[in-house]
Amino acid sequence: MKKSIIVLACVFTCLLAQDALAAIKFKRFLHCPDGLVSAKTCECHASNSRHWHFCHAGQYCHTFDGTCSK
Repeated sequence: MKKSIIVLACVFTCLLAQDALAAIKFKRFLHCPDGLVSAKTCECHASNSRHWHFCHAGQYCHTFDGTCSK
């Protein structure tokens, strides 16, 4: 019984730490405004969605769908 409680506690702890580790694994950039990107690199996020792409200077960020175009 004690072993199962310890295992469940470890699993629960790992699940809680998963989002925190994702932020460490992937470099995050500032969010791009809608339109021409002037920053070297930024994240173009779709409104009301988790969908996004990296945009680079000179590209256009479309916040409707989170895409970048030249």
